[in-house]
Amino acid sequence: MGTILTVGEAAVLLEVSPQKLRALCRGGGIPSARQSGKIWLIDRDDIVELKKLLKDEDRMSKIETTNPIALSFFSGAMGLDLGLEKAGFKTLLACEIDKSARKTIKMNKPDMALIGDIRDYSSKQILEHAGLTFNDEVDLIMGGPPCQAFSTAGKRLGFEDERGNVFLKYLETIFEIRPKYFIIENVRGLLSAPLQHRPHSQRGDDFPPLKNEEQSGGVLSYIYR
Repeated sequence: MGTILTVGEAAVLLEVSPQKLRALCRGGGIPSARQSGKIWLIDRDDIVELKKLLKDEDRMSKIETTNPIALSFFSGAMGLDLGLEKAGFKTLLACEIDKSARKTIKMNKPDMALIGDIRDYSSKQILEHAGLTFNDEVDLIMGGPPCQAFSTAGKRLGFEDERGNVFLKYLETIFEIRPKYFIIENVRGLLSAPLQHRPHSQRGDDFPPLKNEEQSGGVLSYIYR
């Protein structure tokens, strides 16, 4: 090996995964790390010094980055991420299924971990793609899960809608990863959406009263619980 190492070469020396090492590079944990196109290059001397600090792979999670860490879901073209980046956050992972949005992310953030449908990944897998483990501290999880299931402009099927189920998967991911903070961006209709929607044509004096799950605000109460 020469005096300049790729992430793959450095990861072999440190006996850690390339994903972990990339996360450390992105977070500023290796002073000499710099990008050449899509490839990270690192001075060998930095890796030798870093190896002395690491007793095992778990120690990697104890090396602090210079920025608070964020994970982004339903990322779109990453407009929200740009604002948070200006506030000092470092986004390690984006999650998006739209093809055009994914092309935008790859063009603007070629080294960022990018995954597809959130439902296809466990929390452990999500962290691995970000170069993290459950031992690492995540500062922020942010995202705007699909809103059509709760919008007053739609059928308001809530969690009975497949898009509403994606909302639940997002909540599950938040609670498993346990970041310091999280952001849920959604439509105003979420405040009044029932757990089970009854069409307006089936309401009134000629129909049974609304059940608890059909009452306004049921979805929000479920989320709070």
